[in-house]
Amino acid sequence: MKNFKSIPLIILVFLACQRQEVPLPPTEEPGTDPVPLLVEHTLYASTPGEDAPQTRTQVYVMNDKKILWTAHESISILSGGGNYPFVGDNDLPAADASFTGEGPADLGNYIALYPYNASASYDGGYVSTTLPSIQTGKAGTFADGYLITADDATGSSISFNHVCSGLRFGVTRNDIKAVSIRGNNGEKIAGDFRFGFASEDKPVAESGTEQCVTLRAPGGYFETGTYYYIVILPTVFSNGFTIIADTGSETGSLVFNSSVTFSPGIFKNITGFLNERIPAWSASQVYYGPQNSFCLRPGGSVSFDISPRLIEGDWQRGCVPAMADIPDAAEVLWGESAISAASISDSKLTVTASATPGSALVAIKKGDTILWSYLIWVTESAPVETALPGGAVIQSTLGGNCYFQWGRKDPLVDGSPLISYPDGDANALSTSIRKPNCFIDQGTNGFDWYAENLNNQDATLWGGTSGSKTVWDPCPAGWRVPTVADFNVEALTEAYAASFDKLGLLVPGGDSAESNGDYGWDADCWTREDVDTKANSLLMETDGYGFKKFSIVGNTRYMGLSVRCVKE
Repeated sequence: MKNFKSIPLIILVFLACQRQEVPLPPTEEPGTDPVPLLVEHTLYASTPGEDAPQTRTQVYVMNDKKILWTAHESISILSGGGNYPFVGDNDLPAADASFTGEGPADLGNYIALYPYNASASYDGGYVSTTLPSIQTGKAGTFADGYLITADDATGSSISFNHVCSGLRFGVTRNDIKAVSIRGNNGEKIAGDFRFGFASEDKPVAESGTEQCVTLRAPGGYFETGTYYYIVILPTVFSNGFTIIADTGSETGSLVFNSSVTFSPGIFKNITGFLNERIPAWSASQVYYGPQNSFCLRPGGSVSFDISPRLIEGDWQRGCVPAMADIPDAAEVLWGESAISAASISDSKLTVTASATPGSALVAIKKGDTILWSYLIWVTESAPVETALPGGAVIQSTLGGNCYFQWGRKDPLVDGSPLISYPDGDANALSTSIRKPNCFIDQGTNGFDWYAENLNNQDATLWGGTSGSKTVWDPCPAGWRVPTVADFNVEALTEAYAASFDKLGLLVPGGDSAESNGDYGWDADCWTREDVDTKANSLLMETDGYGFKKFSIVGNTRYMGLSVRCVKE
């Protein structure tokens, strides 16, 4: 693995935005006919000169002070609780443009937002929208759709102001696939955010949800002799920021250690070289989404960011390596009756529950390859919570009727296909990601799906005794797999027996997995801790007379047991 000895960056220029009021003719009156629900409007935006750049997304012939509207761009008009698309009438790039669309008969005071975003909303005080954390570059200019701008407007004259900031860079070698920016103190510079308007009608953005923005090269590699823009939210990097260049096989960085302010409409000046070593990327380091399971009501929906993130690392956490795949499709692997729709748009996965309660496993894919997957648990009411003797609060069995091999993030169900341990792997973690709906056999070791050689077992997959919640933890946000101490088994009595679902185990059976409750107990659920070659689980024993006792036992990790999440 090599690191960049030196990658000079072309000096960047500043771009500033000034608010300009341009009086233009009002929209045409609808006449004497009855006013329909939607009325066509024509709105105007223009720039009187080169020294007052506005929102256009194409830099004009290397002149950094003039930015043009490209042909037929779309903006959002947020009025009266609605979000209406308006499309530019210009056929060629232009400094002045008019936008036509349908909206309420009287737009009144409205928000004009570039670019158009169907999910953007305005509550009368703040506009909510999204700046993608993964962007695709465009040689010599802004990539379409990232340079967010807005105006708090009335009438037909729109004067856009920049919401975002960013940097402009060039490269001197032709093998760079991605360039990222990240604050050294974990500042949030992209993702979902909102903004309002200051006293001067200038948009003021609040913090986003993502710590890193990555610009991917168009066509595979950045060209030398030109420049590209990364757009971020305005912020103060209190401990400086880091620029990362990535070829897919080697990486380099440029680190600024002092406080730096990125202001709206200003694209920073960068000088220096990329010469610091960054740990090698690995496909097993990439994960997607904020959590691995979601609980919905029938007919409810959830939408969340599925941009790739790094599992390991320190300051580079969240930056996207060039080799990370971008999901392009969603698929329901099982439980179709519980899901009415699952789709990907703008780096987000949206899942809508049907009217039928149940559980489902939804995967995101690149082509035919599964990149990550999520348990969607559809329930009529919130899962039942139980306070244990030691004070820990647990929920009903995760997924209702689901089982988990110890350390895996994805649930299994009766009939899950059985696959053999992948020959030649140091561990089966990559297989568990690519085949999340499959029961992985224990191979020759008889204990663990994860490692053929038991010396390679990983006791930290779910965090261990004192570790933090990991990306492999199957529980929803705010919950985690319990420790042995959470159960306080010495104080568990028969009074708690009714709180534990009687699911038994999930074990291999022929070519599939089957539930099996014939081992002399009715309930068994995992803890996050290991014991020798096995892992600890809570056992509730019963006999012909009913409840006997609770105890902690070691269980083979390849078996499927239920998970009872505990509140963090």
